[in-house]
Amino acid sequence: MELKSIYQYLSERKCKDIAIYDLSKEGQNFDFVVMATISNVQNNKKLALNIMEDIGLEKQPEGFNKGEWIVFDFGGLVLHLLIPQSREKYNIDKLWQSKKISLKD
Repeated sequence: MELKSIYQYLSERKCKDIAIYDLSKEGQNFDFVVMATISNVQNNKKLALNIMEDIGLEKQPEGFNKGEWIVFDFGGLVLHLLIPQSREKYNIDKLWQSKKISLKD
Protein backbone atom coordinates (compact mmCIF):
# COMPACT_ATOMS: atom_id res chain seq x y z
CA MET A 1 0.00 0.00 0.00
CA GLU A 2 1.31 3.37 -0.93
CA LEU A 3 0.99 6.03 1.77
CA LYS A 4 0.04 8.81 -0.65
CA SER A 5 -2.80 6.66 -2.01
CA ILE A 6 -4.09 5.96 1.48
CA TYR A 7 -3.87 9.64 2.39
CA GLN A 8 -5.74 10.62 -0.77
CA TYR A 9 -8.37 7.90 -0.23
CA LEU A 10 -9.06 9.15 3.30
CA SER A 11 -9.05 12.81 2.24
CA GLU A 12 -11.56 12.16 -0.53
CA ARG A 13 -13.86 10.56 2.04
CA LYS A 14 -13.82 13.67 4.25
CA CYS A 15 -11.56 12.30 6.98
CA LYS A 16 -9.98 14.98 9.14
CA ASP A 17 -6.63 15.24 10.92
CA ILE A 18 -5.01 12.49 8.87
CA ALA A 19 -1.65 11.69 10.43
CA ILE A 20 1.00 9.24 9.29
CA TYR A 21 3.71 7.95 11.62
CA ASP A 22 6.86 6.14 10.46
CA LEU A 23 7.68 3.48 13.03
CA SER A 24 9.92 1.42 10.75
CA LYS A 25 12.92 1.88 13.06
CA GLU A 26 11.02 1.32 16.30
CA GLY A 27 11.01 -2.48 16.35
CA GLN A 28 7.25 -2.76 15.94
CA ASN A 29 5.43 -5.45 13.95
CA PHE A 30 4.44 -2.72 11.50
CA ASP A 31 6.19 0.15 9.74
CA PHE A 32 3.49 2.80 9.54
CA VAL A 33 0.50 3.96 11.53
CA VAL A 34 -2.16 6.07 9.84
CA MET A 35 -4.75 7.87 11.96
CA ALA A 36 -7.84 9.67 10.73
CA THR A 37 -10.84 11.30 12.36
CA ILE A 38 -14.35 10.65 11.06
CA SER A 39 -17.29 12.79 12.19
CA ASN A 40 -19.41 10.15 13.95
CA VAL A 41 -19.93 6.43 14.56
CA GLN A 42 -22.29 5.97 11.61
CA ASN A 43 -19.84 7.55 9.15
CA ASN A 44 -16.92 5.64 10.68
CA LYS A 45 -18.68 2.32 10.16
CA LYS A 46 -19.68 3.33 6.63
CA LEU A 47 -16.06 4.18 5.78
CA ALA A 48 -14.87 0.90 7.27
CA LEU A 49 -17.39 -1.01 5.13
CA ASN A 50 -16.23 0.88 2.05
CA ILE A 51 -12.60 0.02 2.80
CA MET A 52 -13.53 -3.63 3.31
CA GLU A 53 -15.36 -3.69 -0.01
CA ASP A 54 -12.64 -1.80 -1.89
CA ILE A 55 -9.88 -4.19 -0.81
CA GLY A 56 -11.93 -7.37 -0.59
CA LEU A 57 -11.92 -7.99 3.17
CA GLU A 58 -14.64 -10.21 4.57
CA LYS A 59 -13.74 -10.07 8.25
CA GLN A 60 -14.77 -6.93 10.09
CA PRO A 61 -11.88 -4.95 11.59
CA GLU A 62 -11.29 -4.59 15.32
CA GLY A 63 -13.71 -2.13 16.92
CA PHE A 64 -16.24 -2.21 14.10
CA ASN A 65 -19.25 -3.12 16.25
CA LYS A 66 -18.90 -0.15 18.57
CA GLY A 67 -17.61 2.09 15.76
CA GLU A 68 -15.82 4.68 17.86
CA TRP A 69 -12.31 3.40 17.09
CA ILE A 70 -11.88 1.00 14.19
CA VAL A 71 -8.49 -0.59 13.50
CA PHE A 72 -7.36 -2.22 10.26
CA ASP A 73 -4.15 -4.26 10.40
CA PHE A 74 -2.61 -4.50 6.95
CA GLY A 75 0.63 -6.08 8.08
CA GLY A 76 3.20 -3.33 7.62
CA LEU A 77 0.57 -0.64 8.08
CA VAL A 78 -2.07 -0.12 10.76
CA LEU A 79 -5.00 2.20 10.06
CA HIS A 80 -6.93 3.77 12.94
CA LEU A 81 -10.31 5.39 12.20
CA LEU A 82 -11.60 7.34 15.19
CA ILE A 83 -14.49 9.61 16.00
CA PRO A 84 -13.36 12.97 17.46
CA GLN A 85 -14.25 12.08 21.06
CA SER A 86 -12.21 8.86 20.99
CA ARG A 87 -9.22 10.48 19.36
CA GLU A 88 -9.22 13.22 21.95
CA LYS A 89 -9.83 10.88 24.88
CA TYR A 90 -7.08 8.37 24.09
CA ASN A 91 -4.68 10.85 22.43
CA ILE A 92 -2.45 8.11 21.07
CA ASP A 93 -1.05 10.58 18.54
CA LYS A 94 1.22 11.89 21.28
CA LEU A 95 2.94 8.49 21.55
CA TRP A 96 4.36 8.86 18.07
CA GLN A 97 4.38 12.63 17.55
CA SER A 98 8.13 12.69 16.87
CA LYS A 99 7.65 10.03 14.15
CA LYS A 100 5.03 11.99 12.20
CA ILE A 101 5.80 12.34 8.51
CA SER A 102 4.49 14.70 5.87
CA LEU A 103 3.53 13.65 2.38
CA LYS A 104 3.95 17.12 0.92
CA ASP A 105 6.27 17.25 -2.07
